[in-house]
Amino acid sequence: MVRRRLLHRMHWGVYALGAPSRAPEQRWAAALLAAGKGTALSHTSAGAFYGQIAVREVIEVTAPTQRRGDQTLKVHAAKRFDVVTKRGLVVTTPAQTLLDLASIGWPIDRMTHDLAAASIASLDALRAFARTRRGEPGARALAQALSLPHTRSKWERRFLRWVTGLEGIPIPEMNGPIGDLTVDCHWPEHNFVIELDTDQTHGTAWKQRDDAERDACLQQHGIKVQRVRQEDWDPASLAADLRRRLG
Repeated sequence: MVRRRLLHRMHWGVYALGAPSRAPEQRWAAALLAAGKGTALSHTSAGAFYGQIAVREVIEVTAPTQRRGDQTLKVHAAKRFDVVTKRGLVVTTPAQTLLDLASIGWPIDRMTHDLAAASIASLDALRAFARTRRGEPGARALAQALSLPHTRSKWERRFLRWVTGLEGIPIPEMNGPIGDLTVDCHWPEHNFVIELDTDQTHGTAWKQRDDAERDACLQQHGIKVQRVRQEDWDPASLAADLRRRLG
């Protein structure tokens, strides 16, 4: 069947029937079969599963005992690792994935907050996990990532870097609650909020009506709201305005 190209070898003893799929799920499933019972997608492969890392040629899994890998399968061994089954595949939990990546030096600051922004894992759950794994490799890096201001987009991260570099301007609270609303940048001492918009997320008529209702609700609580659109913001003008308001 191999000679007739009905079977395609994925790993030792694991074959794909028919034409190999371009979808990564086939390769992930084959890797789990090859590594044996009790294994889970982990490290960069788990990061790819959660949409945070590009799918890589070498698939990483974690097993409870030492297992043999090959050129496209890397097997880690760990006595303790948290897993979940999703889409028919066993994969390390988001928190475990972040811990594993941090333990091998992978940058996880942005990934940590992207997972929270996508509602894949809550910040509270990640903090609780980090506390239970204190002292393990990667735990300190995970705790540090969780201590950073929570951002939900590239635009928020870009704005936070910019405003942090302004002399004399306090750093805002990011994505904090005000009543039932979550606002992008909040200076509680000044009752001032900046909402960071983009044409893609706030350009529709429906979203603009929703934004106006949110702003009116905040203004009823005595909070001044300013909207800054990524596509047309003027850093120099905004810096001068912030110094007048907050300096």
